Amino acid sequence: MKVLLVNPGWGKMVSRVGRRFNRAWPPLSLMIGAALLEKTGADVRIIDGRVACNWRKRLRREAKESDWIGLTSSPLDRWQCPNLEIAHFVDIARELPSDRLLIMGAHGTLFPQAMLKATGAKGVIIGEPEEKLAALCTTEDWTSIPGIVFRRGAEIARTGESSPLDLSRLPMPAFHLIKPQKYSYELLGRPFALFETSRGCPYDCSFCFKAMYGRGVRYKPIKQLMAEIECAVREHGFRYGYFMDLEFTANRNHAAAVCDELIGRKYSLRWCCQTRADAVDAALLDLMRQAGCRLIHFGVESGSPRILNEINKRINLESIERGIRLTKEAGIECACFFMLGFPGETESEMEQTIKLARKLNPSYASFHAVTPYPGTSLAKSLHPSVSTEVSEMHFPVHCAGHNPAFLDNMVRRAYLSYYLRLPYLLERLRDGNPRSWLCQLQLFLGFAR
Repeated sequence: MKVLLVNPGWGKMVSRVGRRFNRAWPPLSLMIGAALLEKTGADVRIIDGRVACNWRKRLRREAKESDWIGLTSSPLDRWQCPNLEIAHFVDIARELPSDRLLIMGAHGTLFPQAMLKATGAKGVIIGEPEEKLAALCTTEDWTSIPGIVFRRGAEIARTGESSPLDLSRLPMPAFHLIKPQKYSYELLGRPFALFETSRGCPYDCSFCFKAMYGRGVRYKPIKQLMAEIECAVREHGFRYGYFMDLEFTANRNHAAAVCDELIGRKYSLRWCCQTRADAVDAALLDLMRQAGCRLIHFGVESGSPRILNEINKRINLESIERGIRLTKEAGIECACFFMLGFPGETESEMEQTIKLARKLNPSYASFHAVTPYPGTSLAKSLHPSVSTEVSEMHFPVHCAGHNPAFLDNMVRRAYLSYYLRLPYLLERLRDGNPRSWLCQLQLFLGFAR
């Protein structure tokens, strides 16, 4: 059995719709799905449109030779913030043999029947795809597979809800099916790998899109995680990595155990993670630095106390400032993420956010207009009667009540006012490196134009 797994390219480095990054990061969920399929004896190949030249031509050619084609609209690194240009994805899907096509990702998870209709696919996977993908390719009776929508003759069938995936059952990702040197992160380097120590998040921020993760938080056994890192570093030469947990330090003991293992193995791996500013302390940050952590992503979101309360962030400005300060003191760079345009947010409150960004002065700051992803409590508060059981897929770019042109201008203003400060420019010239400057300039121009 030949199975082709596809991570499509999305065009430019920064998408025009919603300003999403289209970074060259490994498609980890496809690599795990590929490993599960290989265990069944399948011949699996991965086409990654984010890094491959002429990938659509190769896709059309290899699709003809494949028994099954698995196409994802959002690999694991885009589960939380999927692209909004769904028409682009549908166009790609329609070029493929529909009777052998399986769709994965956030868009089909939210609108499975609409995705099935739009793409003509044989089946759509809802939620975590890895085990379901392997089951669809190897099982004749699809009614026994939970969490899918599929064509059964002239009818469309939907099976029951699936349980959150047990991470201990996952195999070693198929690192051998990708080319490490193709993958990079401009804030760290290349070759760049993705890892995960957990899935899920214990918090309930109103804007956060978690449909792909399922309920609760699940942790990967430390021994299993370290075997994956050992394979990536020793056998495949990865030098940089990102732990893709939604909140890496939410479980302090687990995070510390990961760091202890990394320190003991003396890897040269340099890595980053994502967490909350109130979930770090000096001792843990020092341990993370010793373990190779060089960058932490913090979701700050807003500089308005009212907005932070409205979105159920459960954090105050003092805690944010303290966490960023401690991170800097530990010698770890910060990338802070801010959003503008929450429901009812005023221009003055947006200015508070821009002002807070300058006060925190992280190494990197990212500004986006708020996207009310379907299924989030934010979206439900804006459109309480809208259901995802519809015939059309709809992904709003902005929250209703805000002028899109005004929000785009505010985002542009935020970038310009942050990155064109003379003290910041001098600091980056002193501490950065030429390759990093060029990458940052490219990203800046992508957002600011």
